[in-house]
Amino acid sequence: MGVEWLESPFERRSIQHGMKLRDQDGKVLGKVACIGETVLFMRQRFSRKVWAVPLARVERVAGKGVYVAGRGREALEPEAGRLHTEIVTAIYPLAEPPHTAMATERHAHA
Repeated sequence: MGVEWLESPFERRSIQHGMKLRDQDGKVLGKVACIGETVLFMRQRFSRKVWAVPLARVERVAGKGVYVAGRGREALEPEAGRLHTEIVTAIYPLAEPPHTAMATERHAHA
């Protein structure tokens, strides 16, 4: 992630519960059910089945949703019991806001 991404008002700085999950072409795959330590858990509309998407596949997070590498179902993996073994949360921060990072730098040099 470059500095431009951190300072852009158009990019989000965290993945949140309920955000749309999109493939690299922008097609909606479903919505974020919860976020684990290594994977996102996704649920399709009108379905109880949960799918997993490794956090390493996340390309960017924008106002329109979370974009992942891959097209369609190739971006998804079976949940396979990971929902019960991972520590889950509703928000996953990707980066510190720029003002926090700069404040930390100032304190380190003082």
